[in-house]
Amino acid sequence: MKQLARIAIDDSQYEPRLWELLEETGLDRDDFEGLDYYSLLPFFVLAGASVRSHVHLHDDHSHFEAVTLEIDEELEEAFYGVLPQLLAQLTEEHEEH
Repeated sequence: MKQLARIAIDDSQYEPRLWELLEETGLDRDDFEGLDYYSLLPFFVLAGASVRSHVHLHDDHSHFEAVTLEIDEELEEAFYGVLPQLLAQLTEEHEEH
């Protein structure tokens, strides 16, 4: 599995190719508590990526640390082919309003 991103509060790290694609969409990157492009996770999954959450447990409570976005290397090119089409639907919705 190849890591495409690690999304953490105010410290997200994306593969340059994915970051560039996301920036080109014009979508708001800081849409949820300092987690860059966090609301796009369902679209990443639809395009073929897997999501793994990182949570720390402390007795009777837990706290979120990060989410890792990964892809099987055999699916990477298909991911980059499908994701722009999925995200284009979001930008079309914004333009209609």
